[in-house]
Amino acid sequence: MTGSEGAVRFSKRRKAAAAGLGLATATVAVGALAPFTPPAVYLPAMGAVLACELGAVAYLFRNRMRDYKVGHPLELLSRRRRAARLRQERSLEQVAKWEDRLRAGFTTKAVGALEELAADQERSRAVRKAARSALDGRRERPAPASGAVRFDVVIASNFNLPGGTTSSNINEIALLTAAGLRVGLIHNPLYDMGAGRPINGKVLDIVDGESVSMVEPGAEVACDLLVMRFPPFAERLRDDLPKVDAAQRMLVVNQAPMTYYEDGIGRKRVWDIEKVHRNLTEWIGEHRWVTVGPLVHQALLDHHGDELEGVDLAADYWYPSIDLDAVTPRGDHPVGETVRIGRHSRDHLSKWPELASDLRACYPEREDFAIRVLGGTDVPERILGRLPSNWSGHGFDGVAVGEFLRGLDVYAYYTCSSWLEAFGRAPVEAMAAGVPVILPPVFKPTFGSGALYAEPRDVADLVDEITSDHERYLEQRDLGFATVRRLFSHEAHRERFRALGLDL
Repeated sequence: MTGSEGAVRFSKRRKAAAAGLGLATATVAVGALAPFTPPAVYLPAMGAVLACELGAVAYLFRNRMRDYKVGHPLELLSRRRRAARLRQERSLEQVAKWEDRLRAGFTTKAVGALEELAADQERSRAVRKAARSALDGRRERPAPASGAVRFDVVIASNFNLPGGTTSSNINEIALLTAAGLRVGLIHNPLYDMGAGRPINGKVLDIVDGESVSMVEPGAEVACDLLVMRFPPFAERLRDDLPKVDAAQRMLVVNQAPMTYYEDGIGRKRVWDIEKVHRNLTEWIGEHRWVTVGPLVHQALLDHHGDELEGVDLAADYWYPSIDLDAVTPRGDHPVGETVRIGRHSRDHLSKWPELASDLRACYPEREDFAIRVLGGTDVPERILGRLPSNWSGHGFDGVAVGEFLRGLDVYAYYTCSSWLEAFGRAPVEAMAAGVPVILPPVFKPTFGSGALYAEPRDVADLVDEITSDHERYLEQRDLGFATVRRLFSHEAHRERFRALGLDL
């Protein structure tokens, strides 16, 4: 109870006491008059006094109940218990977070935090016990085998991600193992997000312990090439990372350092260039950086030039690759009366046009257009206020990407105007599936003649134009095929590895 609440309550009590004294005095006075006055005078006076007393009792009862609700000892005790329970829940969440980090290999920081929680007498017994249990549950890792384990290529990345980074890693592993090379994988999760999330099942499915192996913490490995993909993982490195002796070392920059490059809501730094470069240099020594395409490369030069001191930034690109032999493209049949326009991506604000007018223009609500979405439609539904009647959607991984793409006639990929798409793997998959692709003009340096380009307001006209001329439709499909083969196929990627001296 605060000082002001106590003063108010004291004032109420003093007033109640004064009123009670007054009523008692009136009652005594009326009773004293009874023997000396006629009933016609006495009875009305006594009735008035009794009515006042009943009113006073009702007033006191109402205030007493109000005081009970806000300040009764039992209610105060209940409040304290709820607050203590909330503090305990938050503390247990802290313990769980630090336990995840401990298991993920961020040992030094996690052990210190858990020891502090276990020793803090102001924490509840349950919290201290959970922290001690997390510390006691540390398993002694087996000592790595003596001598360095030999791989042809080692890939270091965050392997618990669900999207494009994992797809690129898996495709690269498949390309390398198909050539008979042995690949080692080093998992370094994000420290601040999902440290305890398990490795993606698609990655675990290809780990066989022979051609593909997870590198044990603290092991010593040697390889011809160390490929590090996804810079944010290196914002904080595990304490038990393997020692890697690599003839060549490179970081594939597949994400720009900022979420957006225009002022507005959501603009923030995703990773720090100087910190990532310093951490990786301390771990594996000198290395070079290679971007996944011209968009992120130019963003580094235009917006982060002063941060690149000491960074060996390659002029060429390390494009993600697609296994064309595993793709069954759309047939040569003409487009029907209803044009099926589609796209696939994560259902995130950054992946959709932010203006309702642009979203309607890119994916028009027309009877002769059927809009197909793979990845979720919650964001566009919020932007538009409702999902148009000609839209249909599947959740992320709800349908196999190849099957989804073969069911389209045109692929239109438009995102938030200020979002910098580092590469654009989704449009490449559409081109490989034989679907003509329409993109914002910003993608032209990456895909050239492989796609068509239009502002949102011009998308519908371009769709009408390309689908009404079957010869032109097939010509654009073939330009997409040619672009994928030249830049993004496994064979194009093999040439990049060969340029580094690997025998593929």
